[in-house]
Amino acid sequence: MPPLIRWVSWLYLFSVTALWLLIFTLGDRWWPATVVLFAPRWVAALPLLVLLPLAAWRSRFSLIPLLLGALVVFGPLLGFNLPLGSSAALGGATLRVITCNIEGGKHDSAALIALIRDASADVVALQEFPADLKLNLPPGWQLIQERGLAVLSRFPLQRGITTLVSNPPNPWPSTCLFHCVVKAPGGDLNFCSLQLPTPRFDLLPLLDRHTLINPARKGQLLTGTAYRRRASQEVRASLAGLSGPTIIAGDFNMPVDSTIYRQVWNGYGNAFSRSGFGYGWTQRARSKKLTTIGIRIDHILTSPGLEVRTCTVGPDVGSDHLPLIADVELVKR
Repeated sequence: MPPLIRWVSWLYLFSVTALWLLIFTLGDRWWPATVVLFAPRWVAALPLLVLLPLAAWRSRFSLIPLLLGALVVFGPLLGFNLPLGSSAALGGATLRVITCNIEGGKHDSAALIALIRDASADVVALQEFPADLKLNLPPGWQLIQERGLAVLSRFPLQRGITTLVSNPPNPWPSTCLFHCVVKAPGGDLNFCSLQLPTPRFDLLPLLDRHTLINPARKGQLLTGTAYRRRASQEVRASLAGLSGPTIIAGDFNMPVDSTIYRQVWNGYGNAFSRSGFGYGWTQRARSKKLTTIGIRIDHILTSPGLEVRTCTVGPDVGSDHLPLIADVELVKR
């Protein structure tokens, strides 16, 4: 049995490494890799429950590949992040930014307002914001909303651009980005609330109770992935005309190892990637067909010249998304 255990242990290390490379190189580019990109990756850790005790009992040399495999799974595969470290202070004002998808108003408004108050937030981006939702904001706060996206701030706000992306044959375009100018103490700041298209409804038709995945239904996923790529590109193009420091906060509906994310958004700094510790999971799927521990699809991005000091996942406010909180230092001008 020990030779078999050794063979299986090395096979496990090779498999999880190949899985990670598949996601990183082909996620949102090749449809099977896209399925894995959004699948519950923690499943890759399940063989360790059997292999580790078996190796410790009969083949301790096999613990080496198994522990290396565990590092791959609980490290890059599940998205564990180590902060890169902060640069020297820029001498500018620091803003506390919060973003949260409030699930069409299914959130707990009291918990959300308590978070804004207790966290001493300065500016907030909300997604899936109902047009008739009323929030009991702290005194002096402003709120501007546009087709499901909202920006809240303790500082004066000026309405900016709205970016809509069409998805034929659907006659109604989706609102992907709502931009405001925040009259912050350190100077004007471009602040955007963003929600990009979800892959959820393209992935669910692929699921089959008998075969798990039905490749014959991949057409919708291919079309949806092309739409999500185009939406990111169009939103990024609309931001090209902005001048000055820019923060983009919201539900990107893609993790950082998506090829769409890396190709389209690589010019911006990711707050959690820069200063967050751990997994940073912000979304918890509730579908009976598609479940996962979590995935980091909500991001706060900053343009060059802004420095992220801290970034953490906030407490539950009743939505299927958790809030993301970041301290961003503005350039001293």
